[in-house]
Amino acid sequence: MSIFISFEGGEGVGKTTQAKFLSKSLTNINEENIITREPGGTELAEKLRKLILNNKTNINNLEEILLLMAARSNHINNVILPNLNKGKIVISDRFADSTFVYQGFVNKFGIPKIKKLHDQLLNRFYPNYTFLFKLTTNEIISRLKNRKNKNKYDKLDIKFHLSVIKGYKKISNSKRFININASLSKLDKDKIILKKLGF
Repeated sequence: MSIFISFEGGEGVGKTTQAKFLSKSLTNINEENIITREPGGTELAEKLRKLILNNKTNINNLEEILLLMAARSNHINNVILPNLNKGKIVISDRFADSTFVYQGFVNKFGIPKIKKLHDQLLNRFYPNYTFLFKLTTNEIISRLKNRKNKNKYDKLDIKFHLSVIKGYKKISNSKRFININASLSKLDKDKIILKKLGF
């Protein structure tokens, strides 16, 4: 079954852990799948990821957006589409919606401007389903305190995390979005996701 799924949400909501859990569940029912991530997923995109998420990299918001678009184009053409064409389920830890929220809304480039760029450069390529993991800011801050390898976003204050939540609220009104309570157990979240996917 060929389905493209993205997991979205703020920092520390458990997207990566849940993606692995879903992959295992799908494998157990003989559904071929792969996990990938953004920015990243290919050798080139992973190099760009390091530039984007490094605290010491002196790049402005526009440059960051263009790097993300380049990484995403490479990711789509070399990982996502080839695997979808093989009939696999592709699970991506973040995709275009993260750019709309972080660079478009939080960093004030403008969500419509980034969506227009995405649609023009990447042929309106979107996931079939986007699972949006939600936590309160207090829960997010609590989880991030225990995170070992922090990126530049993990180190920001509560105002930033509130802005991310607000950004996701603004963009998550299309039918492909499914809200997930990130405070539920991994098993409960997995059951909800599998049901939405028709398993």
